[in-house]
Amino acid sequence: MSEASPTAPAPFAAGKIRFPALDGCRALAAVGVLITHVALLSGFSNRSTTLGPYLARMDVGVSVFFVLSGFLLYRPFVAARFAGQPAGEVGAYARRRLLRIIPAYWVALTVVGFVLKAPGFVEPHSIVSHYLLLQIYDSTQLVGGPIQQAWSLATEVAFYVFVPCWAWVMSRRQRGAAQQLRLEVIALVALFVASALGNVGLIKIGVAGSTFAQLGTWLPFRIGDFIPGMLLAVGSAWVSHNKIRLAAWLSSAQVALALWLLAVGVFWFVSTQLGLPMFPIFTPTQAYVVRVLYLLFATLLVIPAVLARSEKGFVTKTAANPLAIWLGLVSYGIYIWHEAWQDIYLRITDQPALNTSFLNMLAFTAVLTLISATISWYLIEKPAIRWGSRHRGTIPQLTVASPPSEATPTRP
Repeated sequence: MSEASPTAPAPFAAGKIRFPALDGCRALAAVGVLITHVALLSGFSNRSTTLGPYLARMDVGVSVFFVLSGFLLYRPFVAARFAGQPAGEVGAYARRRLLRIIPAYWVALTVVGFVLKAPGFVEPHSIVSHYLLLQIYDSTQLVGGPIQQAWSLATEVAFYVFVPCWAWVMSRRQRGAAQQLRLEVIALVALFVASALGNVGLIKIGVAGSTFAQLGTWLPFRIGDFIPGMLLAVGSAWVSHNKIRLAAWLSSAQVALALWLLAVGVFWFVSTQLGLPMFPIFTPTQAYVVRVLYLLFATLLVIPAVLARSEKGFVTKTAANPLAIWLGLVSYGIYIWHEAWQDIYLRITDQPALNTSFLNMLAFTAVLTLISATISWYLIEKPAIRWGSRHRGTIPQLTVASPPSEATPTRP
């Protein structure tokens, strides 16, 4: 990383670091997942040869959430390590993570499964497994259930457990900051390669598509989706620790636009050039190629948001506008509620799945989802987060434009 002129403000100043543009990434991911599910369930993706292929691939938001989690969760640990400070209490970290996802998820699961029955619990989808987010470890429960998209929450929870364990391994010996930086980068790259080889190995031995899909939800085969965010966390923490003034052009509008245009190019390629089926029922090779390209898109999207300065600039004005910040706050609610309202729409209109109006379903789903997400945020998520913050115990902290929404769990 190069240095800028002495007058250039550092995007990673010491102390509390703000990354307001990450809210826009989170909002885009949440809205994209909602749209792709409406497009698929309404049948629009199959009916439209122009927009359909693009709408079918907006589940790229899953990878965006994984990259965000890798960055937001790992940065405080590595920043503390560079500063020679203790990593904080694991109990406090675990409490905050659980309070961030479990109360709202349990309420939604209960309402959707037992009240709305949109859908309800149907065997072999175990109630216990879904409440404990263990469904990804049983092939009979991976698909289905009241909140089908919760598979990604289960993957996220596994990452929550992994982060402090990895941080502990990385801090077993005292090293100089430069040595620690090299170790962090080498170890994360090695972990990425090992996970990639594991996925390629599954393809080479000819596992069935359903088996590959299930194993793709398990952290050892999915950890690669978090590692770009973790590497960004290492770089960000290193710059902050050394008070390096990055070259001003790195956070310029031109660089941000170039990276985002590259992301658009990747999205165009995966949507139109691979001959993929509209529904994400892929062969193992297709599934892994899509995952890698999704990860590339997500990384290109997030980098400008990480580089953006806290003050007003192109990226901040674009990705941290009031609407993006609000959508980022309620993005978790958008995730856990939207598929239920699609099911309700089909029920009250008495129309078949795959053959209904895309725009009507989208309007109905968006309105009811935003209402549900807003209620979830103000009545469940925000109070739980505040309670967890007041509870005794300390962990390394990283602030963003809206701290309570950091590391919102991912979407399918």
